[in-house]
Amino acid sequence: MLGYKVALPDDRNGEKEPVFYAGSTLAPDLSLPRIRERWTLPAEAASVDGSRPEQPALPDVTGPALARRRATAATWQALLIIDNGDDGAAAAQIAAAGEVLDALAKTSAAHTRAELREAAFVFERASRSHVKTVRGHDRALRHAARDLVHSGPALGRGEDGATTAMLIDMAFFLAIAAANWHAKKHHSQQAAAARQAAEHLHAAYEAAAGEPMAVLCQRGHRLSLRARQRQADLLHEVLPDLAARVQAEPGWPALAATLTHAHQAGHNPRTLLTEAATHRELHTAHSLSDTLIWRLRHLADLPAHAETPGHPQPQGIRRQSANVAPPPAPPHAPVLRLPHR
Repeated sequence: MLGYKVALPDDRNGEKEPVFYAGSTLAPDLSLPRIRERWTLPAEAASVDGSRPEQPALPDVTGPALARRRATAATWQALLIIDNGDDGAAAAQIAAAGEVLDALAKTSAAHTRAELREAAFVFERASRSHVKTVRGHDRALRHAARDLVHSGPALGRGEDGATTAMLIDMAFFLAIAAANWHAKKHHSQQAAAARQAAEHLHAAYEAAAGEPMAVLCQRGHRLSLRARQRQADLLHEVLPDLAARVQAEPGWPALAATLTHAHQAGHNPRTLLTEAATHRELHTAHSLSDTLIWRLRHLADLPAHAETPGHPQPQGIRRQSANVAPPPAPPHAPVLRLPHR
C-alpha cells in the first residue's frame, strides 16, 4: 500500500464523480507514513530478538473512575515532557492529548459534556504542527484515551464526578503548557487554539468540581482547631511565599482536610505537599488550594471524593451537636488566568 485517498459521499465534481483527497492533503499527520508511525512500535522499543517488548502489567479498568485516575497520571507525565522534553516528544504528547480530550468529552456527564466537547474541538487545531512527532513516548496518553472510552459513561457525582474534576484540572494545565510550547515555536494559531481549549476546560471544571469540593470543605470545617493549625504550620513551612494566599481562599479548609487524609493514610504530608508544589508550576492557577488538592489526592492515591466508601475518617474532627449544621462551604473553582503572550 503506497497511499490512500478519501471522499465524502455527497462531494462530487461536475461529472458526478467523487472528489478524492489524499490524507496528507487534509493534514500532515494524516499521511500514510504518519499513520503507520502511530500503529508501529518505535525501533528502539523492540527487543534484541525482534519480538514485541513486554508492556507493564496494569489491572483491568473496572470503571470510569479508575480510567480517569490513569488518565490523570498520564497527563501529569505528559506535562513534564512538554515542559522539559525535546520537540518531537512534546509534539507527540500534545497530539495524544487531543485523543484524551475527545474520549473525556464522549464519556462525561451531561453537565460537563458541552464544554468538554468544545475544548476537544478547538484543541484539535493545537494538536497539529509541522514538528515531527516521536512516537512511543505518547503511548501512555493513547492508552488512557482508550481506557476512558472502554470504561463507559461516567456519573456526574461521587467518585466518577470527582475524578472527572481531577482530570479536567490536570488537562487545563496541559492545555496551558501546549499553548506556551506553541508560542515559543511561533505557532500562533495552535497557541490560540490551546488557550481557547483551556477556557472551555475551566468552565467544565467549575461544573464538575462544585460538589466534591463542597464535601471536602465541610470535612475541613469540622477539623479541630489543633488539626487545622497543624496543617497551617505545614503550609507556611513548605510554601512560605504562598501560604497566606492559600489560606485566604475558600478552598483552604478542603486542602487542610486533604492533608489530614494523606497523613491518616500513612503518607508524609510534608513530602507530598513539596512534590505537589514543585513538580509543576502553580502561577497559572487562580485557586492554588484547588490545584494542590487534586495533585495531593493524585500523588497519595486518595479517593477523589471524600465520601467514597472506605475513605479514611480523619482524626481531629470535632463532635457536633445533631442540631448544629457544619459551616457552609460554597463550591469554588479556579478562575482562569491565562499567561500573556
